[in-house]
Formats: sequence, C-alpha cells, structure tokens
Amino acid sequence: MKTISNSNKNIFVMIILTLLHLFSCEIVDNKMKDANESSLLALIGIVSQSSQNQIPDTYQSVGGTLTGQLNGGTVVFQLNGTNNLSRNSLGTFLFSTTIKSNSSYSVSVFSNPNGVTCGITNKASGTIGTSNITDVTADCNICGNGVKLSYEACDDGNLVNGDGCNNTCRIESGFSCNNSSPSVCTSI
Repeated sequence: MKTISNSNKNIFVMIILTLLHLFSCEIVDNKMKDANESSLLALIGIVSQSSQNQIPDTYQSVGGTLTGQLNGGTVVFQLNGTNNLSRNSLGTFLFSTTIKSNSSYSVSVFSNPNGVTCGITNKASGTIGTSNITDVTADCNICGNGVKLSYEACDDGNLVNGDGCNNTCRIESGFSCNNSSPSVCTSI
C-alpha cells in the first residue's frame, strides 16, 4: 500500500479547496455550500487517517552458525541467490543485507573450500516474520573421509575422480552410488 507524503497531501487538499471554492461560488443555496464543506472536511479526515494507519516496513537480518571443518579454506554463502558472505572460520555468521518482513529468504552454499563439502542443515529457507533469523545452521565436512552427510551426494572415502564419487563428493556421470558410509558406487 502506498503512503501519501505530507507535501502531496497538502497539494491534494489545496486542489480540493480551490475546486470547492470555485464550485461554491456558483451555488446560491447556503445549505448546499455547507454540505460541500462538510464533505470536504470528511475527505481530508479520511486522507489524514489513512496515512496515520500505515505501518512502516521493517527489515530483519539473517544469520546462524557454521560448524565442521574448513580445512584452511573459505566457504561462500549466498542469501536469496546474491549477497555473498565469505567465512574462513567456524562460528556465527551474519549477512550484511537485511530482508523485508513477511518476505522469503533462502541461504545456500555458493562455493566450498578445497576438499570440503558444505551444506545448510537447518533453516535454509523460510519467511521472515518480525524478528531476525539467527538459527541457520551450516556444516562443512572434509570430502573423502568416508562419512556421507545429508548434503553430500556421496563419500567413498577418497578424493579420486573416475570411481563414481568425485573429489567434491558428487556422483559422476554414468555412476550410481548408495547412501551408505562410505558410499559404494557402481557403473550404470
């Protein structure tokens, strides 16, 4: 809903008053003039009241906690597909961009540290209410350790390409990998 600024309201009121004055000059009957003035005052009251009932937009921040292992590298998160945030240490993180209340947000991993796979494990997306989002959880795991986490497509316990599970824990074309730890991949 658009808010009418005070200067625009003043111009609007002046135009209405001028038109009413011109119109009232032609009216001989004072009763009609009084009715028009009452209507104008009611209109001014409506414009004034509607601007007073406007609730200003509020904006909230998005952040959370990064856990796991970075292996000396940097992970880059994105908020709503843009707004990059680089982290080279574990702990809390906070995007500098804020999001309008009642809007959607989505946190994703844009790039992983070398030899590490990261994923958002809690509150990756949702709708922002009237308070900050502080409980997004991201976790990073060293790819190739044989422990398949939910955000890894596979982890076969090595960083060898060509065996079905590549060095970034993604399933290679022409292979199928099971969900076990370590993952077992077969040619399809």
